[in-house]
Amino acid sequence: MHILIIKLGAQGDVVRTTSLIPGLKKLYPLMQLTWVTAKNALPLVSHLPDIKNVYAIDDFHPTLYEHTLFDWVISLDDEQEACALASRLKYKKLSGAYEETGKRVYTPDLEAWFGMGVLRPQENGGLQFANQLKKQNQHSFGEILYECLGLSMPVARPQITIGHLPHMVNTDPNRLVIGLNTSAGTRWKYKSWGEEQTVQLAKRLHDELYANVLILGGPQETKRNQRIVAKAARPYVLETPSNLNLLSFAALIAKCDLLVSSDSLAMHFGIALEKPVIVFFGPTSSAEIDLFGLGEKVVTPLPCHCCYLKNCSVRYHCMESIPVERLLNAAARWLPAIRKAA
Repeated sequence: MHILIIKLGAQGDVVRTTSLIPGLKKLYPLMQLTWVTAKNALPLVSHLPDIKNVYAIDDFHPTLYEHTLFDWVISLDDEQEACALASRLKYKKLSGAYEETGKRVYTPDLEAWFGMGVLRPQENGGLQFANQLKKQNQHSFGEILYECLGLSMPVARPQITIGHLPHMVNTDPNRLVIGLNTSAGTRWKYKSWGEEQTVQLAKRLHDELYANVLILGGPQETKRNQRIVAKAARPYVLETPSNLNLLSFAALIAKCDLLVSSDSLAMHFGIALEKPVIVFFGPTSSAEIDLFGLGEKVVTPLPCHCCYLKNCSVRYHCMESIPVERLLNAAARWLPAIRKAA
C-alpha cells in the first residue's frame, strides 16, 4: 500500500498531522508512506521511522513518480501549490484538496474538515458559514481526520524526534521547570498573550509555585523575551536560546516538567512529548486540540472567541481578557501530580 500525504504547514499543523501515521499503519501494516511538506518543516517528519520518503514540495516533481500509481493520496493543505500537486499525481484514491479546472476543491470524504475552511463553496455558505461551523465544532483535529479517513480510534498522539540541545540554562535542581511560551508568531496576532501579563505570570510561577521559569520563543521573540526576563527580575526566570533549530527547540521543551503555551508550535511539541500543557485560546478553536488527558485549556471568556480574525477592534481583546490568575491556578493544579511522578 503506497500512501502519499501532502501536508505543508504551518509547522504545528505538520506535527499534529503525524497522529495519522499510527492509524494508517494499523489499517495497512505494510504501507509505504511518502510525505511532501514545506522545506522549513522537513526536520519534523524526516526522522520518523514509519515514513519511507520525505520531500520538500519545492524539490518534489511528479516526474519522480510518473510511473507510480499511488494507492492513496491524502492531500491536507488548501494552498494552490499543494492542490496542483495532488491533481498531477496518479492514484487509485484521493482524499482531500485538489485542483479541478483551475479551481481548488476537495473530495466529499473530507467535507467535515475542509468544509470548515476557505475552500467551502460559496453556494454552500462560503467562508462565513465555514467559520460558523468552526466555532460550533466540538471534535478534535484527530477525531475529524480519523473519522473522515476511516481510521480506527483512538486517535494516536502526534510524533516528534528531539534533537541535540547545545546548552541548557542554569536552573535550580530543587525547582520544577515550567516552560512559558506566550507568543505565537506573526500570522495570528491575537494568539499571543501580552508581554506584561507574561511578566506577572513568570514572577508568580517563580515565587508562589517555586519553579524555574524558562521563557521560550524563536528568533522573532528574542527582544521580547529579554524584556520579560529583565522585568521579572527573578533569579530563576530565565531566557532560553531563541535561535535553536526545530528539533533542538523540541529538546528544550522536553526538559520542562510543565508547559504554559499559546496555540503554537511549542504547544504541539509539548503534546507530542507527553508534557502536561496549559494552553490558552482566543481566536482559534480549542476543540480541535487534543491534550490526551495531560493539561488544561484556558479559553477567553469573550463570546466572540474562535473568530479566526487577523485584526480585531474589541477592547479588551480575547488575549487581554485572560487573567494571570487563571493560568497560574491551572498550572498549580498540575504540580502535585508532576511532583508525584518525579
